[in-house]
This record gives sequence, structure tokens and C-alpha cells, in this order.
Amino acid sequence: MSLPEGLIARPLTDADLDATVAMANSCELRDTGELMLERADLLADAGGDGFDPRADWVGVFEDDRIVGWAMIVQRRRASVDVHPDFRGRGVGTWLRRWTEDRARAVGSDGVGQTIDDRRSEVITLLTIAEYAPTGTSWILRMDHEDRPQPSEPPDGIQLRAFLPDDEDDVLAMFERAFSEWAGRQPTPLDSWRSMVTQREGFESEDLVLAVADRRIVGGAFLIDADEIWVDKLAVDRAFRHRGVARALLQTAFVRSFDRGYAWTSLSTDSTTGALSLYERIGMRIHRSFTQYGLDL
Repeated sequence: MSLPEGLIARPLTDADLDATVAMANSCELRDTGELMLERADLLADAGGDGFDPRADWVGVFEDDRIVGWAMIVQRRRASVDVHPDFRGRGVGTWLRRWTEDRARAVGSDGVGQTIDDRRSEVITLLTIAEYAPTGTSWILRMDHEDRPQPSEPPDGIQLRAFLPDDEDDVLAMFERAFSEWAGRQPTPLDSWRSMVTQREGFESEDLVLAVADRRIVGGAFLIDADEIWVDKLAVDRAFRHRGVARALLQTAFVRSFDRGYAWTSLSTDSTTGALSLYERIGMRIHRSFTQYGLDL
């Protein structure tokens, strides 16, 4: 399958990042009324272990204007966007097939996309292409009409900001906790660094740690993006059900309010079993998504 006349495809470069983010967010604004992507998000994915900038992302251009893009991360997780002005011309189908070909080329046995449940036209196209639902994910919000109560960690737990000597321990804690999810592929330490401590704009206060007798037993990575976004949240298995996660979240809620934001957000999915925890503390589902996968 070829692209429509007048369009070309080539690997993205660092010089394309801002235009790619702007184009992807124009899609989000049209489709959902919200912005979702930051430059730092792309850089974090592109800095992960094994990512090949010569082959793992692609842009579709009309002259110098980017009108579509796709990316493969961790051999099988795909992102695809087409500018609203260029939809219905086969660009999205070309990009979907590119993600499938690239996943095959790196030896993956499957490829998948996560789609907002309101995007019925995309869901229809993926279903026709024999993609099937593999899971559900949600964005949840905690609204802040009044200042939240300060965090109260359980006895024996101290909350503090990240220090440089903490890096390997806290990232290993995240990996251990997330490795409990069924079917999850291991994430190398260098990829964790790219997503967290080496993320563009990272500050020590963005990574809040729960510490018990000098041992890191939990953590929350907070991103300031016109709200506080809880990007990573984990508690060591031996310290769960004691209020550590609640204390970390409460720190995020207070920070969000104090910075003038009306809410705090995070995402979770059906593999984690954490949805009920967030709902019990008062968070509400803001958006829902379905993960669609194709066996290769």
C-alpha cells in the first residue's frame, strides 16, 4: 500500500519533535477536547532501551508539514495519529501497517494500540483489521475544591524527595512492583531512567519516596503539566495495605492544589487491580480506553 500522492514518509528526527507534538495534540483537541502529549513524553520513549531512532518512528509529510506519525516502543506498543485534515485518505491504514511491519521486524509476536473509547471510527477500523480487545485503562481525577488534608504516612514511614543516590534503588522498586502484572515485559533500568530521572525537566521534588529504615518502599513520580499528573506510583509488596499509596497520593493532591490546579490525574489499567483503590479515596473516572492487539 502506498501513501496518497504528494505525501512522503521518513524517520522522525529531533528537529521534528515539536511539530509532531503539536500535530498529535491537534488531533487530541479535535477528538477529545484535551491535550495529552508533551515533548518530554516522546523523548522519554525514544530514550528507552532498544529504541532505534532510525527505524522505530516515522512521520508522514506534505512538503515540510507533518500530517501523521507512528511509533513503536518496547517492540509492540504502537502510537498512531493522523491530522484531521488528512483522514479518510489511507494515511492511518498505511501507518497501522507500518507498525505491524516494524513489530515483525524486531521479532515481536504482537502489536497493539490504546484507543479512547469515544473514538468509534478508529475502533471500527482496527476491528476490521482483526485487532481484538486485550484490556481496559482509565484516566482518573481527584478534584480539589478545597485544600486537601496534608499527607499522613503510616508509622515507621517517612516521605521525602528523591536524592541522587536513590536512583537505582527506587527504579528497581518500580520494576519489581510493575513486574507483578500479568503478561508484562521487563523494563531495563536504562528505560526507567529515560522515563523518570532523565526525563526532560526532571527535578528531585518530582519523585516522592516512601522510606522505612532507609529502605525505599514506595514512590510516586509527579509531572507538572497544567495539573499534577501521577505518572508512576508503586509500593513494595511487603508494605501494601498500610496507607503508603494513600499518603503518596495525598502529597500529589496537596501539591496540585498549592500550584493552583483544580485536579490531580493518573492512569491505571485492568491488569493492576488498582481502580478500586483510587475510587475509594474519591477519584473519579474521567476517560476510558481499550487496548487493542493483533497477533503477528
